[in-house]
Amino acid sequence: MEEFFPIYVYFGLVLFVTFVVVGASALFPSKKNTPAKFTAYESGIRRDHELHLMNKRFPLRHYLVALLFLVFDIEVIFLYPWAVVSREIGIFAFYEMLFFMISLLFGFVYVWRKGRLDWE
Repeated sequence: MEEFFPIYVYFGLVLFVTFVVVGASALFPSKKNTPAKFTAYESGIRRDHELHLMNKRFPLRHYLVALLFLVFDIEVIFLYPWAVVSREIGIFAFYEMLFFMISLLFGFVYVWRKGRLDWE
């Protein structure tokens, strides 16, 4: 029970902050009810142009950049625990992480050379 005390404190703080934020939004609601507030706004496309864009092909550049961000973000998530315990797990883990980093580097260079990171 004692070893999980910091986790219980963390969850308690999360619940407290959640209830404070929800309570504050209930006490101070937004009073603006303009039509622009309720229109959809995704990927930089305004709703009034949506009808004329349905016949065009939608550019997937935003999604590719988002996926690349997720891949490299997950890479960083894997690097932190490895860096903390790298001396304890030995040289094999070093080579495994080196292989992981090199494979990600090859993927990054491939995407870069294909020009998928260039904006027009």
